[in-house]
Amino acid sequence: MKKIALLLLLFSGLVTNGFSQDIYPGAKPETLFTAAVEQRFLREFTEKFKSDFDAPAQYAKAQTLGVDGWEMNLFTARKAQQAFYKDYPQAGQFSENFKRYVENCIRWNYWHLLMAWPIVRTNVQATQQTVPSLPAVMLEGFDESKVNDETAMTSEPYRNFLFYYVTYFNSKARNFAKYTQNDLDKILPEKAGFARQHLSGLPYQYTLTRLLLDNCEKAAPSSVRTVFAALTATPNSATYADLVKARCGAVMARKDEPKPEVAAKKKAVDPNVFSFVNQNGESVTLDDFKGKVVYLDVWASWCGPCIGEVPHSKKLYERLTKKQLEKVAFLYISIDDSETNWKNAVKTHQLPGEQGWSKGGWRSRIVQYFGIQSIPRYILIDKKGQMADLNAKRPSSAEAVWQDIMKLLDE
Repeated sequence: MKKIALLLLLFSGLVTNGFSQDIYPGAKPETLFTAAVEQRFLREFTEKFKSDFDAPAQYAKAQTLGVDGWEMNLFTARKAQQAFYKDYPQAGQFSENFKRYVENCIRWNYWHLLMAWPIVRTNVQATQQTVPSLPAVMLEGFDESKVNDETAMTSEPYRNFLFYYVTYFNSKARNFAKYTQNDLDKILPEKAGFARQHLSGLPYQYTLTRLLLDNCEKAAPSSVRTVFAALTATPNSATYADLVKARCGAVMARKDEPKPEVAAKKKAVDPNVFSFVNQNGESVTLDDFKGKVVYLDVWASWCGPCIGEVPHSKKLYERLTKKQLEKVAFLYISIDDSETNWKNAVKTHQLPGEQGWSKGGWRSRIVQYFGIQSIPRYILIDKKGQMADLNAKRPSSAEAVWQDIMKLLDE
């Protein structure tokens, strides 16, 4: 019986994923499904698909794959899981509750891991200022009407999904802008507000708890207290409240730190020095990247060849390790006439790395500074801030560009 219980825990993800193994107080699968045929199915299913439901391992894998490869892997895994379930010889003996449980695990593991991809990748790329959006085509099969389902709470993939669903779609509501030091008072209230609009009952209560446990140490104490009050206002919340107090109590007892002055965030920029604007509206110079190898991409949203190089640029970026990205900057500077067009294109094409805008189109300062006559234009800058190659190779020449970057990195 102990072995069966462990298999049930593994299948539901309860022993693989941080806070969640401790916080759900409801009935566990091993107490609900005791029929021999159901236990046998879970044993065989777990043995065959264990890695698909190992959340930490999947999150690590997400950091190595682009979004297309990631979704293809998830689609293939889900198809295999569904086929195993549908074709199982004794499937006709499954209870309705058990069938619902298995179907929830398969369905929500797919959506949980798909929506985790942008969040997991953003969390390990500290310099990235935006959260990548999922292509619209990948969300076409997502049924919003099924999101709030108290009967699915037994399924750990569903509970994991709730957390990433709220995190991803709240990010979308912010136009995928990452939270900054000036936004610490918004992190929890905005996510909790999205949860309140789309969830209710047990899913809402659970999601508030997960949000608090995951965000309290990086949020403003006053906002933690506000969301904690919303949690304790839900029925029968004592167990969750105790968990939050144990982890976040010290945070809630503190006063808010003063917000950093906006003017202090960046030094004054000499008007005679070449500069551009980042997505936060700050003036940035190339000197800000000294100490890093810079692969500069001058582009515009209306430039077909520029956009054609984007998939190659993403693959090149994703080839770098986390340690290498600390010393290499992919810098995209747009010469779009419109700031709105630039920002929309960054979001649409999910450009990685650092983003900038040099206002004025062909009269912009970057065009004048580098004497640019056509785009896309690629430039390599060494760690000392010196121009290493004013006509660097395009990302589609992947191996050659890689070798050039590695050579500068080793200097």
